[in-house]
Amino acid sequence: MYMLIFKFVIYVSSYHLLLPLILAIKCIFSEVILTLGSSRTVSEFLFAAKEKKRSFRVFVAEGAPRYQGHLLAKELVARGLQTTLITDSAVFAMISRVNMVIVGAHAVMANGGVIAPVGMNLVALAAQKHAVPFVVLAGSHKLCPLYPHNPEVLLNELRSPSELLDFGEFSDCMDFGSGSGSPLLHVVNPAFDYVPPKLVSLFITDAGGHNPSYMYRLIADYYSADDLVVQRRAIAGN
Repeated sequence: MYMLIFKFVIYVSSYHLLLPLILAIKCIFSEVILTLGSSRTVSEFLFAAKEKKRSFRVFVAEGAPRYQGHLLAKELVARGLQTTLITDSAVFAMISRVNMVIVGAHAVMANGGVIAPVGMNLVALAAQKHAVPFVVLAGSHKLCPLYPHNPEVLLNELRSPSELLDFGEFSDCMDFGSGSGSPLLHVVNPAFDYVPPKLVSLFITDAGGHNPSYMYRLIADYYSADDLVVQRRAIAGN
């Protein structure tokens, strides 16, 4: 049903994007789109819509702790797009004003699940709660033939605690000289979220729009079983 919202036009984009889709929004004026952090694919997608003379506003969740959303907000404003920057914790409060969520992806798994910047699962849950379409933009280079349960898959990685706090300010809390021999304060800073396919409304790829349930067939067009066998043997050999 979400295909009624969009009319997709194929064009040749830059090598960096690898996503030859222009958004020609067949939508109401004053459409409100929400995104999280900064994605080159999403920004170019929105710029293309702007060039098509579509009228819409963008809510950008800042994407803490790296605050990549600040960079995206600046880029959108520089291109003349109406932009509102919000904190990640304000997503649930603001989602009722949003018509659509459009985000990028770090990787799209064979089951239609998405590995995305941390905080994305919160956005997807908010969208589902308020029946807002959650649309993922991903070029073919983001498609992964593996499933989340495969042993080769590492769904997350931990980034430096320095992105969250100043060690000078919290040095007393992280003193290894305590009687237990371990710090009292532990800092966990995951880089990614996993968004299950049930929270995704639509994928937009080089090949057009697809439901999450179709992604395994699309990925099969890019990868063969032999590709996976070679990869697994190489890992076993190491």
